[in-house]
Amino acid sequence: MGNTTERTPEEKARIIDSALPGSLQCVPPLYPPPDMSVIQGFTNRLTASPGEPIEFKVSTPMENYDVRFYRMGKRSQEIEGINRLKGSLKSLTALPWEGCQWETDFEWMVPTGTPPAFYSAELSDASGSFHIPFVVKPSADKRSRVAVLASTNTWNAYNGWGGSSTYCADQPRVTSLDRPMDSARPAAKGRSHLVRGEGWILDWLQDAGYQPDLYGDLDLHQGWDWLREYPVLVISTHSEYWTLQMRDHLDAYLQAGGNLLYLSGNGLYWKVTFDDDLRVMEVCRDGRAHEQTGEKGGLWRNLGRTEHSVIGVGFIAEGYMTYAPYRTLKPDHWVFEGLDLQKNDLIGTEGLLGDGASGWEMDQVVPDWSPSNIEILAEGINPSDPMKAGLDARYPDPNYNWDGKGGAHMTYYVHPGGGGVFSAGSISFGASLAVDKGIQTIVSNVLNKFLD
Repeated sequence: MGNTTERTPEEKARIIDSALPGSLQCVPPLYPPPDMSVIQGFTNRLTASPGEPIEFKVSTPMENYDVRFYRMGKRSQEIEGINRLKGSLKSLTALPWEGCQWETDFEWMVPTGTPPAFYSAELSDASGSFHIPFVVKPSADKRSRVAVLASTNTWNAYNGWGGSSTYCADQPRVTSLDRPMDSARPAAKGRSHLVRGEGWILDWLQDAGYQPDLYGDLDLHQGWDWLREYPVLVISTHSEYWTLQMRDHLDAYLQAGGNLLYLSGNGLYWKVTFDDDLRVMEVCRDGRAHEQTGEKGGLWRNLGRTEHSVIGVGFIAEGYMTYAPYRTLKPDHWVFEGLDLQKNDLIGTEGLLGDGASGWEMDQVVPDWSPSNIEILAEGINPSDPMKAGLDARYPDPNYNWDGKGGAHMTYYVHPGGGGVFSAGSISFGASLAVDKGIQTIVSNVLNKFLD
């Protein structure tokens, strides 16, 4: 399959076993209790189309507050503003991660003609400011040909508001969408593998003229009729948490001939469920049955549906929090057309996260799980060493052997349904796509073939 790094059977087994459950130390308390002395809030839905209402629930100690609605990204712009809304201080439930029972403070109708993108409602008053992120989907009659899936389940999984996220020790672990989501803010304190990271991919797609339409995980959970007319689906940045329904609907799309660009790392990894109202998400990292549905939980690879069987690659712990370029293995492949590459040439040397397109958390091919016709086109030259919490390594740091054992595999295969599946296998790939001309050429080549 073109991989120049040979491994013994023992090494291969260790790679599979080293996919540890979780990427944070699960030692509570990970998060402080909520600070109710500052303004904050959440919405009743993470995705909405033009003409649909969104309800906002806000807590503030101040008498009044203002709201500004922004389209996020390189073309960030204010859409609308509301001044001097009446404020109120909300109460906490006993277990706030199970959902805040806050009443609706105001409703906003997404204006007709609002383009698909990430948006933020910025709340502000004398106590400070707070961003509430959400997705505007396309109107039914104004769809493009490229759909992008925002990793909204992952936003929820990393949300520790109220003192708990999915990364705390007690199992099963539930996290509610009915909470402020500070970790998913578009800038500043926002994690760069959530909204910020996904925004880099969306910005580039828009700049390159592909006019992407944006959806959230729960849109795929509820059905795939909306996806039928799209030749291409892009999975973005860190699509880690998937329901059974999402897996089934993605399989149906690919079986019907759809094409997939997996521009993510550590994707399709944990199985999650939702309650009947689609507001509380549950993960069972210890593999027990979900209390919500009775279904067995845990890693998809332990449930008979490996991520490799769909996207071709799967997460490994080696190379964790290292950043490096890819080494070209098949320079004559059509994916690299226009780059004039030779075998072992490096690509993806620039990026907004560590100057390496292969980085943070990465995925590799496993022969027993990946499709038999998969091609490894390039491999990240990341070292086998994983970094400890709070540390990272960036090529060409002389303290590490950049042997490729911990690097992402860039892959392509033809799905039995007839479409193609391209995988980058790296969380930092989108950060490189934003600035690296070679990576941009690769993604353009893939998209243009899929849209032809």
